[in-house]
Amino acid sequence: MDDALKNACVVACETLKPELELVMEAVGSKLPVYWVDSGQHDHTDRLRESICDELAGIPDEYGTVLLVFGFCGNAMVGVEPGARRLVMPKAADCIPLFLGSQKARDGYGTKRYFFTEGYLDAESNSASDYRALVEKYGEEKARMVTREMLKHYEYLTVVDTGAFDVSGVKDGIAELSEVTGVPVDVISGNLRLLRMLVTGDWPREDFFVFEPGSSITLDDSLSIGGLSQVG
Repeated sequence: MDDALKNACVVACETLKPELELVMEAVGSKLPVYWVDSGQHDHTDRLRESICDELAGIPDEYGTVLLVFGFCGNAMVGVEPGARRLVMPKAADCIPLFLGSQKARDGYGTKRYFFTEGYLDAESNSASDYRALVEKYGEEKARMVTREMLKHYEYLTVVDTGAFDVSGVKDGIAELSEVTGVPVDVISGNLRLLRMLVTGDWPREDFFVFEPGSSITLDDSLSIGGLSQVG
C-alpha cells in the first residue's frame, strides 16, 4: 500500500456509491468506507453536520480520511480535520467526480442537467421532485412548475461512468423529458479523480490536503471557481 494511504479510510456520499465501488474493485483497494446519506444535499447545514458526525465517529486508528464529496453548496466549509488529515477533490459539487475534473465539468457549460444512477436514486432530484409535485398539487400545476424550473436547460444528460445501466437511467428520466420537452442525451464519464483519490495520487491542481489542526474554509471553495449544478 502507498505510504500516503497507511491508516486511511473513506467517507463518501452515497450518490457516488456505484462509481466508488467500481474504482475500488478495479484498483484492488480495501480501504474501509463510511457512507453519508445522499438525501442531505438539499440542506447544506444538515449535510455538513452529517459529515462532521461521521468524522467524529471514525476510530482513532485512521489518521487520513479521503472525502468523496465536492463542496456541495459550501457544505464542506467549516469541516475540521481535528487530529486527522483530510483529502478531497477540488470540485464544486459531485458532477466533476463523474467527469474527471472541474475543468471537464465547466467545459459543458450551464445548459445540461446531469444524471447518474446514484443521483437518480437520491432522495431529491428533478425527476423525484416532479413526482412529489404531482402528488401535492396535481399534474397540471406540477408540469408548469417543473417546466419553469428547467427552462434554461437544453439537455437532460446521463453521464455514462461505466458503473450502471445507462438505459435504466434514461428510462428513469423519460417522464421528466416528456414533461419539460428537454431531450435526453448521453456523454462519457471519467473516474480519474476517484481513482487518484483512493490510490494516494493527490496533485495540488486536483486535490486539497487539509492537515491536522486546519479547517476547510470559504476561500478554499472560492479558489475552485467553476460551475455547479443547481436545481
